[in-house]
Amino acid sequence: EYIELCNISSGPVTLYDEGTGLPWKFTDGIDYSFPTDEPVTISAGGYVLLVRESGAFFSRYPEVASGAVVDFYEGGLSNSGESIELSKPGEVDGSVNGYYIRVDRVGYSDGSHPEDCPGGVDLWPSQADGEGYSLTREELCDYGNDPDNWLAASPTPAE
Repeated sequence: EYIELCNISSGPVTLYDEGTGLPWKFTDGIDYSFPTDEPVTISAGGYVLLVRESGAFFSRYPEVASGAVVDFYEGGLSNSGESIELSKPGEVDGSVNGYYIRVDRVGYSDGSHPEDCPGGVDLWPSQADGEGYSLTREELCDYGNDPDNWLAASPTPAE
């Protein structure tokens, strides 16, 4: 199990805010904050993979560079669907309370929940639920929360 993040900008993105001293984190779906001791930087057009079990991951994908991989959260992604939200630190107010700004959000499904979808049709690809495929974003710059921008494809981490 892994989550692949791609930097679609023309410059590097560090998943840590020096001004606030806070890391980027997932604010919905999984419980994970990026490290602060050695902040993760994604180069322009580059990737970082958050993997659940690095030993199992590298056994299956030995060609992936270990520098692109970060061990992540305990628990797991829901196979039937959930919302995952990546956020970056915002400003800190006078009482030292910070808030987070959503960078991207995906509310995915396994394609079998028409009762939860507009018009009673679940448009998410069902082949990514236990058939060996992964959810793959078609256009990196397009809206992430649109099921039309996702397909079920053979897993190809960091390609």
